[in-house]
Amino acid sequence: MTRVPAFTSSVLGPHDRGVEFGEHHAAEVARTVASYRRLFVTRALGPFDVDHWADHAWQRIRELAPAAAEEIDGIAAGAGVRVRDIAALNARTELLAVANPTGVDECSTVVALPAGRAPVAVQTWDWYDAMRHGWLRWTIPHPGGRVVETVTEYGLLGKIGVSSEGVGVLFNMLHHASDAGAADDGIGFPVHLLSRQLLDTAEDLDDAVAQARAVRTSASSSLTVVQGGPDGGRTASVELFPGGAGVLEPEGGLLVRTNHFVSEEGRDGCLSTSIGPGSGIRRDTLLGAFEERLPRTAEQVVAAMDDHAEVGGVCAHPDRSTDPALWHATLATVALDTAAPTGQRLAVTPGGPCARPGRSDGPADPGRPQERGR
Repeated sequence: MTRVPAFTSSVLGPHDRGVEFGEHHAAEVARTVASYRRLFVTRALGPFDVDHWADHAWQRIRELAPAAAEEIDGIAAGAGVRVRDIAALNARTELLAVANPTGVDECSTVVALPAGRAPVAVQTWDWYDAMRHGWLRWTIPHPGGRVVETVTEYGLLGKIGVSSEGVGVLFNMLHHASDAGAADDGIGFPVHLLSRQLLDTAEDLDDAVAQARAVRTSASSSLTVVQGGPDGGRTASVELFPGGAGVLEPEGGLLVRTNHFVSEEGRDGCLSTSIGPGSGIRRDTLLGAFEERLPRTAEQVVAAMDDHAEVGGVCAHPDRSTDPALWHATLATVALDTAAPTGQRLAVTPGGPCARPGRSDGPADPGRPQERGR
């Protein structure tokens, strides 16, 4: 099986931690910057000034998230790249919303709360295939003893992850009509930095939900928070959009997230149907898989995600008949265990659910054209 790149920070201050990370991963950070600069222009509906929006992102990050700004500045210094380029990476969802607010389908998430057991929390991370080798598992110790483990891209401070406090965050992109207003109203709090903030600071589910609802975003996303121990847990999904936030609670101990708004607050402006039917199909597939019984292990969820329906398949492979810059695929399958000892809370498998170890007939053919569902 392909090894997941991993790095553990050895310094605690945000700027020094960033410098260390940048020095260790200078080539990877530079490649990520170049990949996203190409993607911003390719995805844009018209002319798109990357440097202008990168400068704007850096200004907004310094205003809204000064501790994150220190770390971003450190990564840029360590990697020898412009700080505005690292700011653009950390606001890549927001810049993509400016370039083209309609977006694409993305990840699928399942959280189950079986009685008397730790929560089961799994997601596919679907993204542009050009970033297939542009991510790692990063372990981040903090001065007070908290340890954060995150799956993220080189240069981004965080994404999917879990803390030693037993709080995990899963990530799904959404698309809302109000996202287009970022070009006029300016970039809001970058959602990837919000995910890292929750991992760094949230004490429990209620604290994480309150923090997420308190920020103004300019690009819609869903952050699903999981809190739990060996005897049970809680979960909720915060659906963020520029006009506010809604909260999706589990039903019957099950919460399934794809890429459309489910809560009432954002439903009217949801753009998922303009992209295609994939998000709704994927959610129905996963809800149906556990209609009779909640999954008790991550392996049961991953097996259900090994779905290659021609339209709305959960496990995504590139449609190679399209522009390679826009190929999409499931880049990783991630499971969180909020009750495990630190260092064992994050299980990551490169590729989609069909690439899981022990699959009897091996992974599906990654070259066959499919409508992606992520």
